[in-house]
Amino acid sequence: MSQSISQENPLIKLKGKETTSLLKIGPIPSQRGQSSSDLGKQTAWDEKGRNKLAQMFVSFGNDYINSIAFQYIEDGKLVISPVFGSPNLDGPNFVALRFTEATNNEYITRLSGSHGTKNYSTGQGVTSLTIETNAAIYGPFGNAGSNDPKFNISFGPENQFAGFHGTSSPEILTSIGVYVKPIDDLAALSNKTELHVE
Repeated sequence: MSQSISQENPLIKLKGKETTSLLKIGPIPSQRGQSSSDLGKQTAWDEKGRNKLAQMFVSFGNDYINSIAFQYIEDGKLVISPVFGSPNLDGPNFVALRFTEATNNEYITRLSGSHGTKNYSTGQGVTSLTIETNAAIYGPFGNAGSNDPKFNISFGPENQFAGFHGTSSPEILTSIGVYVKPIDDLAALSNKTELHVE
């Protein structure tokens, strides 16, 4: 399955300094091939550049990820994002993931899951989600059906995560993607960091 990887701005080198743009991966599932009725119910959301996560909130049921929200550390304060998907985090299952970014420098290295259509009135959406960091694996949350296409975005082991983006309807999380910061230090290449999208 091919996924969209776009570079928003070119790499610019100014007198020994490199300014690196972010790579936008996804969202998954791609909006190509979706019905106009499905697309009409979706709202795009973007958390570009917000990478210091304190918590992530996931609401899910047997069919879909209903909603997600994030709490960030910004300028020494905790800041909460809007809720993406069902606004009340009202799936039958709810989990609050607590990262240790503030004290132990935990960061996301992989996002994986599945997507599909479990209910035709609801449409296509994310059916399961797993978050992997340099310290732990969280999930899977949701329920991946045997026929649901799987996705796996791996961008570790370095701290290259640069934010989430995606789409949602008033009922579910319809797609999700990430921003990745390319390596901007030649010495870091010795770690042989690879970027995979499956």
